Amino acid sequence: MSDTIKRAVFLLLSAFVLSACNPSSPGQRDASDASTTMFGAQVVHGEAAALSSSEYQQLSAEAQYTVANRLMSTLYKGVPVDAFFDLKQGLASPRVGDGDDFINRTATKMTQELADPGKYLAQLGGNYSFTSRISQEMPIALMYDLPISRDHFTHWMAYNLSNTILFSPALEMESADYFDVHRVYSKLVSRINANMDIREIIYQHMISQENWRRFRSPEDNTREMIEIYLGLFDQDDQVPKASQACQNWYLTGDNQDYQLVITLNENIVPQKVLGQWINNCFDFYRVVSNHPKVIARMVNVLVDHFFVDMAQDKRAVLVQSIVDSNPTRFEHIFTAIIFSREYLLNSDRPKRVEETFFNIADKVTWRPRQDFFRRLNDPSGGSSFPTMSQMRQPSMTLKLGRWAFQPLDSLSFSYYHKLVREQLLIRYSSSDDNSNSWGLSFIEKASDLTDEDFIHYLFLSSVGRKAYAEEITTLSEVISNRNYLNNRPNQARIIFDYVSRLPETYFNNSIN
Repeated sequence: MSDTIKRAVFLLLSAFVLSACNPSSPGQRDASDASTTMFGAQVVHGEAAALSSSEYQQLSAEAQYTVANRLMSTLYKGVPVDAFFDLKQGLASPRVGDGDDFINRTATKMTQELADPGKYLAQLGGNYSFTSRISQEMPIALMYDLPISRDHFTHWMAYNLSNTILFSPALEMESADYFDVHRVYSKLVSRINANMDIREIIYQHMISQENWRRFRSPEDNTREMIEIYLGLFDQDDQVPKASQACQNWYLTGDNQDYQLVITLNENIVPQKVLGQWINNCFDFYRVVSNHPKVIARMVNVLVDHFFVDMAQDKRAVLVQSIVDSNPTRFEHIFTAIIFSREYLLNSDRPKRVEETFFNIADKVTWRPRQDFFRRLNDPSGGSSFPTMSQMRQPSMTLKLGRWAFQPLDSLSFSYYHKLVREQLLIRYSSSDDNSNSWGLSFIEKASDLTDEDFIHYLFLSSVGRKAYAEEITTLSEVISNRNYLNNRPNQARIIFDYVSRLPETYFNNSIN
């Protein structure tokens, strides 16, 4: 391993150690509905109100499973069928077993720190191989290994924020590199974990070299800060004043490795920007981070991220209901969104590749090969192993963040489908080894099910619903014609091949 890679490993692991040392404890929660006041947040009312435990338990068993997996897929996790239903009762009319009160229990886990996070660090190097792009490759691997917990949630939030316009490291730009990816991501992890409020996180990011490597001149940087963090796009008269206050800040060229330099040539003429008098660039960033529009803007960007197909007027009402709860930390916004009744029951949007792939992977006990995460993030792409770049969903790369409505053009989606089908659904290994495959243990869990219930088991484990009568009839005929009546692994591969072609595999469809 090269010195550069070793240094990157050390830096990224150090960031994780910081996240495992949170000195504070989450706020007290209502025992009946843990999701309503997570991390000490105020209860959200109105359009973004949380799905209550009683509402959840009134759903059918199959609908409860769909909701549970919507939440878990959002977190890049899944709920195996046998961990939710009582398989002894069959699946024709499934009964909830260990999945009782799932949403409430998950909310509680997300506020609890792991007792020994160090063991997950220790196993990363042995389980996976990384390249000099480790700062981009490791976050997904780490989230794959971490169980649902405060530790996992912190990394998940940092990853999502790093993929939006708010904090993208902009790896695609010549002035940015993989160390910028590390710095943006790891600082978000440590600051969120330290319970730093939203405004301070924004301020600390704005004064960083990573931010200036994305927006490289006083004019560009100040304009973008006003637009990105305040949502004000008609402030042309403010930019010259703000850039004058930042006149002594500049980024060096390629020959000096794009370093942020703050000279002594400070502005000496006070400037009135956004209604406040400022003298220097630090003052400008404080005005932006303390502006009344900041919180609403953060909520708006993240709501757009998770409700891409919602009508604009309804989205505005949902944003306002979260803003009215006075969120002060990113945890408050994220939990308000993903535990809302609107998101869990009514959202209707395409899933991102992490949501589809790792949700199914958890449900079918898939195991990754050592090189999986580095190949997934390979910017050069590959013919046999589709990458996130080829799907036009690159991680922490785009200057303005990943598109809220992920690319679904024919070419991008063909790579998406190819990854899910060939690296997950139809890959079976009888030895249960780490080879990008699911194994015999997944089949053995369903050994006592009837043939029809086995088909339901496979559908629930992949697309998240039972098979329709027509699907059972047709697929049973195919299985019989292939002489696979006594070969359940091959039955599973046929059914999963079919499932890989269903649009709903790649979409969150409204449950109501």
